[in-house]
Amino acid sequence: MPNTSTTTKKKKTSERGNQLEQFFMDAVRDLYWAEKNLTKALPKMQKAATSPELQSAIEEHIAQTEEHVARLEEVFKLMGYSAQAKKCDAMDGLIKEGESIVEETEDGSFTRDVGIIAASQKSGTL
Repeated sequence: MPNTSTTTKKKKTSERGNQLEQFFMDAVRDLYWAEKNLTKALPKMQKAATSPELQSAIEEHIAQTEEHVARLEEVFKLMGYSAQAKKCDAMDGLIKEGESIVEETEDGSFTRDVGIIAASQKSGTL
């Protein structure tokens, strides 16, 4: 007669493992969306920036963000999943805030650069 206690423990452990894997993959999908969208938003901010130092800092971060995307794609591959993004509402809001700053400030102004820096710091890009 099978030991139902052992079978139940194995089932619960398996269920927890599946839940943990799903939680992890949801987090990876969320990060993937955020990084992919930053690769689109950062060049716009770089173009809007006035300071050569700020433009250079954004350029460096674009390269880092592209590396993050590649690493996340490797995580998907290692886990046996296709690379699929899940919208990150938090990053979406931060990107929109950055775009709003660019739209609401004068082209070439110091204020715009300060706004770009502030928005970038909120999103963790600078």
